[in-house]
Amino acid sequence: MKAFVLLLILAIAGAAYYFFVYRPRHTALEARYVLTATLPLMDSPAEIRAQIGEAHAGERLEIISSTRNWAHVRAADGQQGWVESKNLLDAETFTAGQRLFAQVSQVPPQARGSLATDTSLRLDPSRDAAILSSVATGEPVEIVGRRSVARPAELSAKTAEQAGDSAPPREPGRDVWYLVRRKGQAGWLIGRYVSLSIPQEIGAYAQDVNLVAWVVLNRVEDNGTSIPEFVIADRGEDQDIDFDRIRVLTWWAARHHYVIAHVEGKLSGYFPILTGNVNGLPAFRLRLVGESGRKFQKVYGLYGTVIRVLGSVDGWESDTIPAAPQKAPTVRRMKRRASRQDNPVRFVPLRARLVGQG
Repeated sequence: MKAFVLLLILAIAGAAYYFFVYRPRHTALEARYVLTATLPLMDSPAEIRAQIGEAHAGERLEIISSTRNWAHVRAADGQQGWVESKNLLDAETFTAGQRLFAQVSQVPPQARGSLATDTSLRLDPSRDAAILSSVATGEPVEIVGRRSVARPAELSAKTAEQAGDSAPPREPGRDVWYLVRRKGQAGWLIGRYVSLSIPQEIGAYAQDVNLVAWVVLNRVEDNGTSIPEFVIADRGEDQDIDFDRIRVLTWWAARHHYVIAHVEGKLSGYFPILTGNVNGLPAFRLRLVGESGRKFQKVYGLYGTVIRVLGSVDGWESDTIPAAPQKAPTVRRMKRRASRQDNPVRFVPLRARLVGQG
């Protein structure tokens, strides 16, 4: 009798486990997207199962039915199988991620690097934000934005506890997040997980400074080789700004090396540094904040190997060219002005608006 009762209990428990875990729950067909780099397609959600296929990051799958932990899916080629639900991204988050990528797809890379550890690409610069994909150690990324965000209170408290009772009290810590592009995606990840890959040709200009950006402004030919000219930026100890000094490196073809064409410091600058052209000449603009908190852009032009400040415009979103300073008219200047009326100057930005800055 005791054996019968025990067997009955085990049978009921097994049936309940199957009902809540493995019994498919019918759902309306909906789209989900693969979150991981690769996702095995299995023949069953049971403990003993075999792989029958494979899906890849960003691939669209139709949900036929699901259990608590598994989803029965159909791929674009018609193949069906079972995948773990935790590795799927809902359509709303996927669409938001695609929208983010479109918004930064034309922003020039501010820097490049590779992942020092496996991590997650997120929709917003927050540890609680939706995950868009996983990024593996060593994978290259392009950095297009940066933000300093207060670290969650519980993490700051843990850091203080590790420092010991003798350590002086500190303000809550901050995390630096990078907005990056990779493999047709954009998203945010914690900056300390990225190892910057500074180009070898400008490595000498990174010595003894915290180089944070190098943006290609122009290219020149030297004995049949295309040489990039750069706007490079570095930062001191202030983590809240993206950079506080810029230098422009132009190529001295006669000596076959870089020279510093322009240096400017004591800036409160923010990414992205944008490049474009003025009447066919290379130009760039900086997003800056003045002492009064005023947001403005300072615009520069490259005339051969000489950098000239073209002026500034209010706000961070305008792509107009500053008006030239008023000077007393001369006959020569009036003739030049008349000739320009037939060829108006216009800045052609190579970028899209960066989300979350404004």
